[in-house]
Amino acid sequence: MSATALKTINIHVVSDSICPFCYIGYKEITSAMELAKKEKLPVEFKMKYNPFQLDPTLSMTHPINKHERLKGKLGASRVDAVERDVIARAKEAGIQNFNYGGLIRQSTDSHRLIAKAYELGGEARQRAFLDVLFPGYFERSQDIGDHDFLAETAVAGGVYATKAEALAFLKSSEGVDEYKKNVREAQQRGVHGVPHFTFNNKYAVSGAQGPDGFLDIFRQLAKK
Repeated sequence: MSATALKTINIHVVSDSICPFCYIGYKEITSAMELAKKEKLPVEFKMKYNPFQLDPTLSMTHPINKHERLKGKLGASRVDAVERDVIARAKEAGIQNFNYGGLIRQSTDSHRLIAKAYELGGEARQRAFLDVLFPGYFERSQDIGDHDFLAETAVAGGVYATKAEALAFLKSSEGVDEYKKNVREAQQRGVHGVPHFTFNNKYAVSGAQGPDGFLDIFRQLAKK
C-alpha cells in the first residue's frame, strides 16, 4: 500500500517586526504545525513571511521609547493594563520574557533581512532568522533598526556568514524597493492589521488564533 500523499498547505503571512501579536502569532502557528505532525495530519507546510508597515510615522533614524509611545497612543490610564494583557498572552504562547522595554522605530531594515533570508535559504532560513529576531526585539529589548543588532542577528540566524557582510547589505539599498512594493500590495489586498494569514491563496484570517485555532484550520484544509 502506498503512503498517503501529503496535501501542501501554503501559508502567506503579512507581518510587522514591531507588532507584538506578530511574534505571538508566529509562535502559535509554528506550534500548530508541530501539533499537526504529532496528530499525523496528511499535510505539509510551506510558509513565507512578507512585510507590513504598521506606523509610517515612525522614524528610521530616531528611535523612541516603546512604552512611552504606547502610553501616548492609549493614554496613561490604559497602557499598563494593555501591556499586562499582551504579556500574559505571550506567556501562553511560550514567550516567557516578553516585555515593553527598549526603543521602537521603523522596521524596514529588519524586513529587508527577512526577505533576504528567504531568498538565500527559503522557509528554513527565514524561520531561523525570525527565531532570533523576534526574541531579540521583544524579550531582550534590542533596537529593531540598529544595524549592529540586525547584523549580529543575521549571522546568528544564518542569513550571512559574517557581520561585515550583513552590515554591507544593510548599508546598501538592496531590497528597499521590494519592501515598499510588498507593503503596497498588502494594503491593496485589504490588509489593514497584522498578523494576517492566508492559506492556499483562498482562506484568510487576521490576528493570532492560538495553536488550537490554527490546528483547526489545518484539519479543515486537510479534508479539502
